[in-house]
Amino acid sequence: MKVFISADIEGIAGVMRPDQCSPGNVEYETARGLMEQEVNAAIAGAFEGGAVDVVVADSHAMMQNLRAANIDPRARMVQGKPRGLSMLEGLQQQGFDGMMFVGFHSAAGEMGVLAHTINGRAFYRIRINGSIMGETDLYAAVGAELNVPLWLVTGDDQLEQWVNRLYPETDYVCVKRAISANAAESLSPEFARNKIHQQAADSVRAASKRIERRFCAPYHLELMVAKPVLADLFCLVPGVTRLDAITVGYTSKTVAAIISLLAAFSYLASTQK
Repeated sequence: MKVFISADIEGIAGVMRPDQCSPGNVEYETARGLMEQEVNAAIAGAFEGGAVDVVVADSHAMMQNLRAANIDPRARMVQGKPRGLSMLEGLQQQGFDGMMFVGFHSAAGEMGVLAHTINGRAFYRIRINGSIMGETDLYAAVGAELNVPLWLVTGDDQLEQWVNRLYPETDYVCVKRAISANAAESLSPEFARNKIHQQAADSVRAASKRIERRFCAPYHLELMVAKPVLADLFCLVPGVTRLDAITVGYTSKTVAAIISLLAAFSYLASTQK
């Protein structure tokens, strides 16, 4: 049994402020430690449930948050960027039986702790075929293209409602209650880890083969940006069309290609002050 884990930081118990997610300060160092602990809980649970191979994709910001010496040595890690499948890089390399998303969060423009989609400074709202997309949705769709089911997601109660509604076959561990975008009531880190460990083991034992396929090709992307100059910039990419002052569109045969495009857009956005 092969398990792929994608790890973010905003949905970790005890994380609720932007400074906790930004390298270069004491709060970040504490938060990355909490992230490592929840990732290790998922790894340990996966092995307990019967996994023989676990790969973890470090998926926050520059994607180099997890310190190798602190991660369960039985797992392998994907780190750094740019990478074609972004938060799922490595999933395409071998046949995985299931995925887990640890520390995920709500979509941009939705309720939830530190809600955003890929780039909070540049992307206001992302839709595919008319449906609002968060990172959970985008990467669940990539998994569906590769025939890998989403077994487990962890994060706050707002994302829990989203997942329960759209991915009813997916297990969920709620580690905090959203009070506002930058406030939360969290479980203790130890209790959160215990819950993740147990549910990860149970999810692997169940080994559901059900894949939620919410969309079919062609995939029509609509990206609403934070300011018109970003739409100006993104339209320089061949195939991207202008829908209005702050919205661009793109059509693709695969979600994976859209993921690569959004990663490129995010890099382009960093050139604008």
